[in-house]
This record gives sequence, C-alpha cells and structure tokens, in this order.
Amino acid sequence: MIICTIETGTWIVWGVIGLIAGYMSGRLLSDRSIPTLAAVIVGIISSLAGGYIFIRIFGENDYGQTISLFGSLVVAALLLWILFSLFGKKES
Repeated sequence: MIICTIETGTWIVWGVIGLIAGYMSGRLLSDRSIPTLAAVIVGIISSLAGGYIFIRIFGENDYGQTISLFGSLVVAALLLWILFSLFGKKES
C-alpha cells in the first residue's frame, strides 16, 4: 500500500480540471436538459475522485502527479459523458 500526503495544490489543480471540463461540456451541450451547474459539480467531484485514485495507485512523485492529472481528466470526461447519455434529452 502506498501511503502519501497529497498537497493542497494538487487538490486545487484537480478541482480546476473538473471545473473546466464540467463548464465546457455543460456549455457545449446546453441544448440538453442538464444545467451547466450540474455538469460543473459532477466535473469537479469526478475529477477529484479520479485524481485521488490515480495518485493512490501510482504514488506522489513526478510520474504519479502527471498520471493523476491525466486520470482526473479522463474520469471527469467519462462521468460527464455518462451523465449526458443517461439524463440528457434525446436529439430529434
């Protein structure tokens, strides 16, 4: 088991990644029934969770930091895609 203390700056970067991912997807898909605020909240939460999971797996070194940033983006994008697929109104 890898034991590490995650710096505050890392949490902030993950949150910003989630904020940007949620805002962009909410604005790009604004014609659907999901509000932008909901997309931003899901983006931030999923980005924090994804980054945390990836840093726990790979550790907190330079390599692990880079992987955790990528992981937070991937998890946020995946969960936002699932959110819009399940709850967005279908295009006609």
